[in-house]
Amino acid sequence: MKLFFSYMGFLYVYIINVTSLFLSITPAINGHKLIYVRQAFLLPLFCFIVFGYAHAQSAQKWADVGLTAPKPLQIGDTIPKELWHAPLQDINHPEGKETVKLSDYKGKLIILDFWSTWCVPCIKNFPKLHALQNEFGDKIKVLAVTQEDTDKINKFFKTGAGKEHTYVHSVINDNILSTYFPHKAVPHIAWINADGKVLNTTQAEDITIANIQAILDNKKTQMAAKVDIDRDRPLFLSEHFSEDLQLKNYSIFVKGYYPGLPSGGNFKKTKDGAIYSRQMTNLPMMDIYFPILYDLFKRNGERFNLKRTIIKVKKPGLLTLVPKPDNTFENYNLYNYELIVPEEKADSLFYFMLEDLNRYSEYTGNIEKRITDCFVLIRTSTNDKIKSKGGKPKFRYSTTHSKLINRPIGSILNLINSDTLTKLPIIDETGYTGNVDMEILGAKDLASLKKELNKYDLDLILAKRSLNMFVLKDK
Repeated sequence: MKLFFSYMGFLYVYIINVTSLFLSITPAINGHKLIYVRQAFLLPLFCFIVFGYAHAQSAQKWADVGLTAPKPLQIGDTIPKELWHAPLQDINHPEGKETVKLSDYKGKLIILDFWSTWCVPCIKNFPKLHALQNEFGDKIKVLAVTQEDTDKINKFFKTGAGKEHTYVHSVINDNILSTYFPHKAVPHIAWINADGKVLNTTQAEDITIANIQAILDNKKTQMAAKVDIDRDRPLFLSEHFSEDLQLKNYSIFVKGYYPGLPSGGNFKKTKDGAIYSRQMTNLPMMDIYFPILYDLFKRNGERFNLKRTIIKVKKPGLLTLVPKPDNTFENYNLYNYELIVPEEKADSLFYFMLEDLNRYSEYTGNIEKRITDCFVLIRTSTNDKIKSKGGKPKFRYSTTHSKLINRPIGSILNLINSDTLTKLPIIDETGYTGNVDMEILGAKDLASLKKELNKYDLDLILAKRSLNMFVLKDK
């Protein structure tokens, strides 16, 4: 059935396209919480990558049936006839219909909400959109759209979080709307006014009572257009940059949030696996510094973590995400940065990046040797209670139960350095070189952590050491 709808949709659009063509011929930190906050960035980045792949698959389906994908619509374009009447497979229709057409909603403000089952922000948006639909009634139509297939969507609405949102009327198995409104990240919102004109493409946050009412009253809104950027290209580089040109060096550093990019990172590698390009988008400064410092510390045989920082700036809160009351984050302290160097200079990439940030940002950061208070992990006996019994390496982490099997002792060090039980860095002076098996239960504070380590004849002692530290200052 799904293939039937897909093929008929393609065939219908194809016939209308050909007919239209014939007729025309006749006459788109603060502190150590950063480690946990950073995880919040992984999901948007994951959504961006996966959806980019899904969109490529959608374009391929047009080719599979011998058709050319239609030209994407831009802001200001009018919805073409073939799109108005294209059959769209849907689910949860208020009247039980299996297909709809955009023309069913002509004369209304149509809000297309592109989503996916794995997109948490998309799902969190459903109640708000449902409330707005009820608020404005027949004046608007909020229509969810997903490229995911019938089986996935049916399962979603029957289990887990999805069963709480069976009121969501959605186009499914979509290959048509996503072609006319291409995007690389969800949620993605397309606005079509009562006259059939594409008003804007935005983030979900712009769907508000004020903006909807302004559109219905033919007034201006404050919505910023969301135009997704292809991250495989250098940031903001013109699409007319010829493939015949060889890009040898490129750098851009921009302060401000760009809605057409995810929050995360990207990179390019040589054939030998060396990174010669690093890209960070919509991130606060400490998240931009982090991968740079991770690489530079690694060259000294060390693992960077936030406890190896000395922050001497007037407003340290601006270095990390600034939360808002609605559990989202402010945009004013985010940056977009990319550096591409010649492949033969890949080994110097991260040194150059730190120099760039020192040159162009509001801060100066350097790695310096400092006598620092720290905790030292030591062995308290010659009894080997941590030697691994072998087997497949495993690593499990939680605040109540962490377990390592056949992993280096450095893994447990990384684990306890990432927690908030102490602000001091923790270094390894056990001298242990083999892999270990360890289990740590319920370490709620430093004392309970030490108690767990004592089971393995390990301990943490307070000491002073000369350590490499990242020192960050205002300019």
